[in-house]
Amino acid sequence: MNALYSYTLSQWVLFFLFYCLCGWCIETTFVSTRRHHFVNRGFLRGPVIPLYGSGAIAILYVALPMQRYPVAVFFLGGLAATVLEYVTGALMESTLKVRYWDYTENKFNLNGYICLGTSIAWCCLSDILVYVIHRPIESVVLRISSGWTTVLAFVLTCLFVADLTISLRAAINLRQLLEQLHERSEWALEEARALQQRLELAGEQYRDAIADRVAESPRAAGLLRRIEAMENAAERLEQTETVRKLRTDLAVWKARRAAQRENLRLRMTWDQRQMLRDNPTARSRQYAEQWELLSGRDEDESEQ
Repeated sequence: MNALYSYTLSQWVLFFLFYCLCGWCIETTFVSTRRHHFVNRGFLRGPVIPLYGSGAIAILYVALPMQRYPVAVFFLGGLAATVLEYVTGALMESTLKVRYWDYTENKFNLNGYICLGTSIAWCCLSDILVYVIHRPIESVVLRISSGWTTVLAFVLTCLFVADLTISLRAAINLRQLLEQLHERSEWALEEARALQQRLELAGEQYRDAIADRVAESPRAAGLLRRIEAMENAAERLEQTETVRKLRTDLAVWKARRAAQRENLRLRMTWDQRQMLRDNPTARSRQYAEQWELLSGRDEDESEQ
């Protein structure tokens, strides 16, 4: 195997894109099998998952100089890929407000971005990559002339950047949609609280009226008349126009809120819907309720 720094930039690009494709094949096959239908896995539209390509490059970069020592390759490659996975996950969630993979339910995880199981898998993959997978791939790439390597890397990079730009735009628009839905939910919640307070205030006013009525009752009438007075006042409270209006307002508010949320959901573009379908395990901690609405999981749960 050639020394690490004998690779040109174009060759590194081809290695990166090839391992992106391998990662996409693995993820798509696994998720499609579990879902019983084809799922185009990944953040991008094309058959590439950059995390796998970046992970492979990180492993090769730190492990190839140590390829004489399998144990060093095992730990260094796993460490490099794990650090990359954590940084990528944290950066994507902080900017896009969505967590595209989540290990929170796995044992020995760190903030849900990485876990012990995947780190061990990265370590094992490091040895497999360096000693088994990369050797034939390297031999094929090195057989390509430098001119064709440059052209091929340039064309594929242009396609990759175009795909990345489109996917990032869709992800940013999805984040904005989540923010809009969250703002409207907060506004609707404040309106509901105000209506609830008005209803409670009306109830307190009528309870005071009940207390005054009972206080005015002749003592000679006894306990029975007091109870009857309270029951009559309570019945009038239920029939009062104020209470009925407030309840109508609450019903209208609920219907209006549902319509507003459904309208936001219908405004989703094809790219946004596709991104939700291609990342069925994605979550948004900051906008959890809104994410469940847009992804349709709240409806699925209500039907079960």
